[in-house]
Amino acid sequence: MNNRRRWTAAIFTFVLGDAIALQMRGAVLPRVAADFEIPEALLGLVAPAGTLGFLLAVLAVGLVAGHLPIRRTMLAGLGVAIFALLAMALAPVYVLFLGFLLIQGTADGVGRALDRPVLSHLYPDQRGRTFNLYAMAWAVGGASAPLLANAVIAVADWRLVFSLVAALFVVPVALLARATDLESVAGERQLTVARLREVMSDPAVLGMAAALVFSGGIEGSLFTWLPYFASQRVTESQANLVLSGVLVSYIPARAAYGLVIERFEYLAVTFVLAVVATPLVYLAFTTESIAVFVAAIVATGVAVSSFFPTLSAFGVDEHPAYSGPISAIATGANYLGMSLFPPLVGLASSYVGLGTALSLLAGAFVCLGAIIAATAWQRRASPSS
Repeated sequence: MNNRRRWTAAIFTFVLGDAIALQMRGAVLPRVAADFEIPEALLGLVAPAGTLGFLLAVLAVGLVAGHLPIRRTMLAGLGVAIFALLAMALAPVYVLFLGFLLIQGTADGVGRALDRPVLSHLYPDQRGRTFNLYAMAWAVGGASAPLLANAVIAVADWRLVFSLVAALFVVPVALLARATDLESVAGERQLTVARLREVMSDPAVLGMAAALVFSGGIEGSLFTWLPYFASQRVTESQANLVLSGVLVSYIPARAAYGLVIERFEYLAVTFVLAVVATPLVYLAFTTESIAVFVAAIVATGVAVSSFFPTLSAFGVDEHPAYSGPISAIATGANYLGMSLFPPLVGLASSYVGLGTALSLLAGAFVCLGAIIAATAWQRRASPSS
């Protein structure tokens, strides 16, 4: 295995494990509540504990990626993540469990801040396809997490799931330990404050970030509310299968988009998908037919799966020498949307009902399409484009 393949395998294995760790939290929540004997109000702290440190780490590390020794920083992050996962499996009280979850999320954020910039430099002529394959690996991990959790809980203590993820993280550690530092990453320029202002004022970067806030908000709303909405119409186990179906649809969809964007422009692809998804999401949450609901929401998932990898690849292509900061901005915008939209849907549902509130995501798709179109128009009108 040459050095580039070793790095690629390490990154894809890491993002697979990161997705499993993220999606597994929801699967074990009932066990967490029962084991620590806590009410639902305190149980809700699991989500911010896992994402707050992640988001801050992605932004902090990503913005200074050009100043860091990439391989050693990723190894350090993985080492801390392994420790935190094992500590979560042994935590005797809920406060410690949350604390180690915060540490684990922060450590994962370090790796996620650097892995896509590395891929960007490893595959400079195939960023779009590589980012979609990377996102597909995340989808594989996310879709398999509930199944893995169910299998473990059926035969052992729920805490074992965190030990298994820790064991999986040993694989990228071993690969990176044998890898050598990448000469291509030396092309990642150090970002000064003045240059950061210039990059942030670029309409292409602003358009990417604004679009990702909306696409992340749509995705976060579906992940948060879809099982609950579906459980009002089918059994709880069937409702969970609906979400699994959406996540599974990400896998072939992202593989296909990796090929499509080699022939078509990033913004053209995402604009078309935003237009197509608008009636689909409205239909999904207004139809009385369960079959139509399932088909429409899975089709919506196929469209939604493209936005983050494709739009972030667009941003990096605009400023390839600053792939770390651009990736940090993209991830930050995506997670900002994921944090903001679900509570707004919940607030709206108290007035108009959950189905109607979720159908309003069609408006978010319209805004997303408008932002993408405006970004494309401005880019074509710019003399430097």
